[in-house]
Amino acid sequence: MPASRYGEKLGWRGDSKQPALKARPEDPYRPPCPHYPHCIGCPFVDVHYPEQLSRKRDIVREAFAAFPSLAALEVPPVTPSPRRLGYRGRVKVVVRKNRNDVAIGLYVPGSHRVIDISSCPVHPRPVNQLIRYLKRKVLELGILPYDERSDSGDLRYVDMRYSFARREVSVTLISRHALLPQGEQLARSLQRKFPFVTGVIQNVNESRGNVIWGERYRTLSGRDTILERIGGLNLVFPAGVFSQANPAVTEKLYSKVYEWAGLTGKETVVDLYCGVGPISLYLARKAYGVWAIDNDELAIITAKQNARRNGISNCRFVAGDTAGKLRDIKRTLPNIDFAILNPPRQGVQTAAMEAVLEIEAPKLIYVSCAPHSLARDLDRFVAANYRINQIQAFDMFPQTKEVETAVLLDKALPHA
Repeated sequence: MPASRYGEKLGWRGDSKQPALKARPEDPYRPPCPHYPHCIGCPFVDVHYPEQLSRKRDIVREAFAAFPSLAALEVPPVTPSPRRLGYRGRVKVVVRKNRNDVAIGLYVPGSHRVIDISSCPVHPRPVNQLIRYLKRKVLELGILPYDERSDSGDLRYVDMRYSFARREVSVTLISRHALLPQGEQLARSLQRKFPFVTGVIQNVNESRGNVIWGERYRTLSGRDTILERIGGLNLVFPAGVFSQANPAVTEKLYSKVYEWAGLTGKETVVDLYCGVGPISLYLARKAYGVWAIDNDELAIITAKQNARRNGISNCRFVAGDTAGKLRDIKRTLPNIDFAILNPPRQGVQTAAMEAVLEIEAPKLIYVSCAPHSLARDLDRFVAANYRINQIQAFDMFPQTKEVETAVLLDKALPHA
């Protein structure tokens, strides 16, 4: 069976909310992936979905069990993803020469070998169409994939953002050199071939090695942003800034944060690691005011644009070091009622953690994509007299071992 048809046979419907895969428990499970078992991107793809959720719950439990302060916590069942396939709104792939062909996919861990994933079932169908076309067009135009071993070639990675709201794709080509031969021709070809491509951007990364992003961008054709709609908010994302990969689960996560916050319109909120501002804008609907911090200046510029786009005026976005800016805000405000933290995988830096504890917010919500750094930081909060009130894990990445977790904490009242 051709690879492009394999997913359809098993019920892969790209943008559909539920895959049509209906295996009975007694039937042998057929992973819905033409690259199985060679691809390392989806280690749970051969596992029934209810069992995937159970294993992810165990991953969170095991991370908490490493700390006596957290070991007795009950972790509720993981919130499932509405889409189990075709869900990824953000796709980053490496480009590598493979004899007389071009491979576009993922590195094998600990090696320079790339597994081609031209028909990945967790990608939206338009993304797979783009990847297959790129493989042919890169060869046709003579664009050389980069090889970090010899520091030769040009095209390193391709980053694609898919908007489920508009069914559009923004493409970023990451190159080794500022001059990408035939780059503009490739960009024009992509937009002619696929009307859903909103724009093609070049990111220049002149460092050696396998770091993905450089600091310079230029637009090769079309627009340099894409718009997604989450929970009634229209959010713009330029190339390079962080975005959650699964918009349907992201909406569930943000709705839970909003529910837990329990705002009445009187509260002052700080949002740390705010990115382009989605959680800030969610909370601003019921907060007195939101102060948001991120060290990515482009993300903060975009957050301000997103606030204006959605008619929200009670958010103030600040670019800079988390610890320093939070202390500046604390000196400005009489009190901070609520803090939201959504750090990168490594968790909250030591200086930022000290600054968060100094503000003594009565309520905190911590959102994490890494259970081990989450557990480490929660142990620190418990030691600072915070109590864990609610826990909820979300399946942001079906078919993988990754799990997103939100935790609600409140400050324990001192004994009389």
